[in-house]
Amino acid sequence: MDFQTFYEEYKRRASQQDLDYLKKVTSQALVAREIRHGERVDYSYEESMEGWHQAFEHFKDQDMYWIYTDHSVTMLNENIQLAAFWISIRLNGELLPTSNLFFDTFEKQGDEWLLVRSYIESGVQNPPI
Repeated sequence: MDFQTFYEEYKRRASQQDLDYLKKVTSQALVAREIRHGERVDYSYEESMEGWHQAFEHFKDQDMYWIYTDHSVTMLNENIQLAAFWISIRLNGELLPTSNLFFDTFEKQGDEWLLVRSYIESGVQNPPI
């Protein structure tokens, strides 16, 4: 599968809170960092999946819609792509005042694309939507 097809599927399935899919397309060797309120948090695959699980459970009975705003996709080499994008959230009809800015690195391993690295700036200004 070409990267753009995978990437669109990745965004669609993640916004549908498909944890099984995220587990499948995230490398067990994930290296991730999030900056939240100026504090750095480094985490692994297990912590990432637990975080997604908790978030999905928290919002499961609410009307939540993810808004992706793409910034760029950069080919680092033929098997590695870096995607930069914001996720803004519309919750119960209201746009939350801040977004998260992601820099996610995907690597093609065999026939599959996997998320191998993630850097997130949380609570940033919403992009123009």
